[in-house]
Amino acid sequence: MPATRPAHADIELRNRCSRWLNAHRPLRSMRESLLALAELPEAALPLDVYGEGEAMQALEVDVATLLGKPAARFFHKGVAAQLAALRVACGEGAGPVALHPQSHIAIDEAEAFEALLGLRGLRVGAPDTPFTATELAALPEKPAVVVVELPLRRGGFRLPDWEALVAISAWCRAEGVWLHFDGARLWEAAPHYGRALADIAALADSVYVSFYKGLGGLAGSVLAGPADFIAAAAPWQTRLAGNVYTLYPMVLSALDGLRRRLPQMGAWRERARALAALLAAEPGWQVAPEPPQTNSFQLHLPVAPEKLREAMLEVARRQGSWLGARAAGSGRIDCGAMVEIVIGEAADDWSDAEALAAWRAAVALSASL
Repeated sequence: MPATRPAHADIELRNRCSRWLNAHRPLRSMRESLLALAELPEAALPLDVYGEGEAMQALEVDVATLLGKPAARFFHKGVAAQLAALRVACGEGAGPVALHPQSHIAIDEAEAFEALLGLRGLRVGAPDTPFTATELAALPEKPAVVVVELPLRRGGFRLPDWEALVAISAWCRAEGVWLHFDGARLWEAAPHYGRALADIAALADSVYVSFYKGLGGLAGSVLAGPADFIAAAAPWQTRLAGNVYTLYPMVLSALDGLRRRLPQMGAWRERARALAALLAAEPGWQVAPEPPQTNSFQLHLPVAPEKLREAMLEVARRQGSWLGARAAGSGRIDCGAMVEIVIGEAADDWSDAEALAAWRAAVALSASL
């Protein structure tokens, strides 16, 4: 689904609603957001300055520990974190970097690793399917870096089987290839594997994690890996305009997300699977993957995307229920639409039957528009 800038009217309508199906309940103003952050115990600490601050360093240590890595560094933006990681991992060379054609780095980061850093990409893998070690071995040349996105968001939040992930790690180590995990949603992926975050991260040389998706932070990310690798990434943070004067609101919201939301990822995954089963039982509707592997999944509906979007907004106006404002074309249903459903705190305000009724209403309205 394309990452488009939301219209002001959409944001205003969302804020007028009384409940929201996806992710977390929105903070409706900057004042509300800042007041919530001010209640956190770390808010009494001094502001960080150019990456130095007690709260920021505590966050870096906490994440490094969770991921079982020697060092970690906070970045204001995942794009900068991953560009720095790829540049350092490639050394003086131009790559190549093996990655899935549907990966965030290739699409949502607008291929910045090629356009800005002069690296070369090797696309590997079929649509909506995580690639395998066998496919890596069949590439026309050996990559310098392999990137695995966990989960593959544009492929339906899909994850490779544990055995397949272990095989990718083993192949990289045998070939002397750096393995990087794009773990923007690694927090959400861990319950599927039933393993500790550190056990998953141990398969990779470096890992990036995000704070504003499943954890509901304002923004920000961490790059974790060996101490010398993280030290080498530091100058690239500056080169990529990431050495911001102060980042304390992002840091506070990240600490809050780790405390309050990380422990709920397993329960949200189970809720997603239950809701997906109910939606998939509707005639003509499809869920991908079935069952979901994380707390997020795709819902494919037999209506045109533009009509579904208008119907979703009309449900918000009439019922005060926010289903979202984005619908993409479906690759599974001819002339159909695809929406992403992400289960988080906001879903606590709905029963599965109520969520089904709201989507039924949206589909019915689509037919009349």
